[in-house]
Amino acid sequence: MIKITYILAFIIVFMFVVIVHEFGHFLFAKIFGVDVLEFAIGFGPILYKKKFGKTLLRINLIPLGGYVRLKGEQLDEEGENALYSKPAWQRLLIAFAGPLFSILTAYILFIPIVSIWGVPAVTVGKVIENTPAQEFGLKDGDVILEVNGKRVFDSTEVSEIISQGKQVDLTILRNGEKLKLSITPQLSPQEYILVLDDVSGKLVGKVERINGFLPGSDIKLKAGDFVVIEDEYGNTLTGAIVSYSYVPERYTIGFYYAGVKPFVNKDITPFKKGDKLLKVNDLEITDYLSIIKLATALGLSEKQLYVDIWGKRINSYVEPLSEQLNIQIERDNEVINLSLSKEKFSKIISEPEFFESENYILKPSNFIETITLSVQRCNSAAIMIWKAFQKLFFTGQGAKNVAGPIGIAVIVGQAAKAGWETILTVVAFFTLNLGIFNLLPLPALDGGRIVFSLIEIIARRKIDRRIETIIHTIGFFILMGLLFYFMFADISKFF
Repeated sequence: MIKITYILAFIIVFMFVVIVHEFGHFLFAKIFGVDVLEFAIGFGPILYKKKFGKTLLRINLIPLGGYVRLKGEQLDEEGENALYSKPAWQRLLIAFAGPLFSILTAYILFIPIVSIWGVPAVTVGKVIENTPAQEFGLKDGDVILEVNGKRVFDSTEVSEIISQGKQVDLTILRNGEKLKLSITPQLSPQEYILVLDDVSGKLVGKVERINGFLPGSDIKLKAGDFVVIEDEYGNTLTGAIVSYSYVPERYTIGFYYAGVKPFVNKDITPFKKGDKLLKVNDLEITDYLSIIKLATALGLSEKQLYVDIWGKRINSYVEPLSEQLNIQIERDNEVINLSLSKEKFSKIISEPEFFESENYILKPSNFIETITLSVQRCNSAAIMIWKAFQKLFFTGQGAKNVAGPIGIAVIVGQAAKAGWETILTVVAFFTLNLGIFNLLPLPALDGGRIVFSLIEIIARRKIDRRIETIIHTIGFFILMGLLFYFMFADISKFF
């Protein structure tokens, strides 16, 4: 369930982000002599209102947006202080000011974040044996600073460059020293990831067939399908598909990114900060990969099984844990045994920052380095967000990962529990997302209004306002439809 603290944290963060964005429109409208009739936070019935000069400040019931209403936006509003009495270039700047202020706020927020807490760097967690990464000298704990001369801050950026299959030139940090490595990626086999229910049988050798098909292509299984997996010795594993995903062949260099260490990072009864998790039932916990395996096992129900197949090789085979867990930890050089229910333990380790991070933290040594690192970090995030929006709107990729209002409330609420670093980082990403999203050339968004102004500047004649209004109105209802779609998707995730 969504906690009331999550909702309150979301409202506070959201109001801040909206006020910053709308203040940009407000300020530039004032600069160009356009009357601002309303400055509204939220939609729907009014909760609070106050008049400041010609502007009515409104705080409305539904905190899912905000707006500045300018004189002249309605077709029946005219006059020298109306929006459409101003030149197209001024209207363009008024529309652009909202996203500009949102994006600038993100850059400003990253300065104290980087100055106080530093930046988590892309860190190598574990190098896989017999891979190019091992062959060319990459080691566990290496920090990847640059790939092909480009500064990187996110593992997605690194994987994207490697996936192109060309030689990658890495600048890494190892024991305080910068090193250069050149590594040629290799083609990794396709991967099948399955969660099965009502499982029968067991595999002991290489996989030969999946539902009669040779491994090598997407079998396009779906939830509810019955699957039979056969190994080289004739053994079979059968069950009903709970979930299925397929990863085609891709270029890799052979390492896992760093994640978390099996050390407790904060006091949550019965655990104490500094405790080392050693074992859960018969599952030994030694590194990030074993923690992932633990999380997978905790998520399985009785009679379910998680199977990860690389090519023909079984990479991971995870069975569910019992409802009552025997947990072994080390505290002050003493081994302690605990007994917890599966549900309670799952809830505890799901707490934000429960485990210590194993990512290296880059900390600037002076003010110039702080500004440089902050700008580079925000540039990287902005490019990543812009690419994500492009994929979402033009190919539909990533729609399942989009958070609606409820999802954002959960993210903000969890950030509030994690501390100021996480709160400020979430706010920075939130306002950066809002600024970039509003620059998309879609009707009803600032980007759509910018497009109309550009057309007018280029064509040197005014566009029929009725046509523009109709297009923006249609765009608004489409956006509202998307908002409610993602909101209902959130409900299915969190309730």
